[in-house]
Amino acid sequence: MLQINIPNLFIIGAPKCGTSSMIHYLSNHPQIFVSKVKEPHYFNKDSGHRYYFEEKDYLNLFSEANESHSYLCEGSVWYMYSEVAIEEILRFNPNAKFIIMLRNPVSMFFSLHQELLFGGSEDIKSAKEAWEIQEQRRNGKNIPNGCSDPRFLQYGEACKLGKQAFRVTQKIPEENLIFVLLDDLKSKSDSTYNKTLKFLGVAPLSLESYDIINKKKGRISYTLSKFFIFITKLKKKFGIKRGLGVLSALNKLNISQDVSNEYGEVELLKPILSEYFKKDILLLEKVINKDLSHWKS
Repeated sequence: MLQINIPNLFIIGAPKCGTSSMIHYLSNHPQIFVSKVKEPHYFNKDSGHRYYFEEKDYLNLFSEANESHSYLCEGSVWYMYSEVAIEEILRFNPNAKFIIMLRNPVSMFFSLHQELLFGGSEDIKSAKEAWEIQEQRRNGKNIPNGCSDPRFLQYGEACKLGKQAFRVTQKIPEENLIFVLLDDLKSKSDSTYNKTLKFLGVAPLSLESYDIINKKKGRISYTLSKFFIFITKLKKKFGIKRGLGVLSALNKLNISQDVSNEYGEVELLKPILSEYFKKDILLLEKVINKDLSHWKS
């Protein structure tokens, strides 16, 4: 029987690969309870990107689960990239099951850059410049003040899903791990969702809608966004826990859904990125035993 309030299902990445959509679909299943906060990032203890530090606070995210739930699930997207999170999870719950979402690393890079820009961890609007400046940032230069973990800005490593997938397969038993491609979740939503449910051993379920969750977004004013990040850091430094009132409302209004990469920049970078990720895609093909030739063309 499930031990109440102990999570046993983890969507551990990768960022911008459909994790929000998958966890939303899973939340509709009566046998699956999803944490109050989707990404608590409790177990990546080697990172500054953590929202929960005490076990009691973390477990409180699952306090409303009951015996009807076969799984208690959370989806912290940087767990797979972390050097320690998988071991920490398995130490916490050796029988945990894992879902890993994957996509073409070329398109993942553009989405990840935009997401980090939106969140304040990135401050370079040009995807091309952000790619080219990685070596400087590896040496501690040009790190934005709002960046919670400079390793996120190492886009080449963050998007090497083959390398990361291989590493986790050395730690997680094969029967407790499933890989899901974002391509499949989009094109074959119902069958991909039910394949995941079958892996979990819960009842099949077809949803009325498989809308994509957490679509790409940007800021209307990045200057206002930087100011909000500065105030948030001051608040954290002085231990202020109350909300920011008007500033929080302004920050929510400072969101734009009209986001697109510069076409010329994307076309210029694509062949560079394709060459860079070629070997990693080959490795991923072997790890998940799936033909990914459409990613390499």
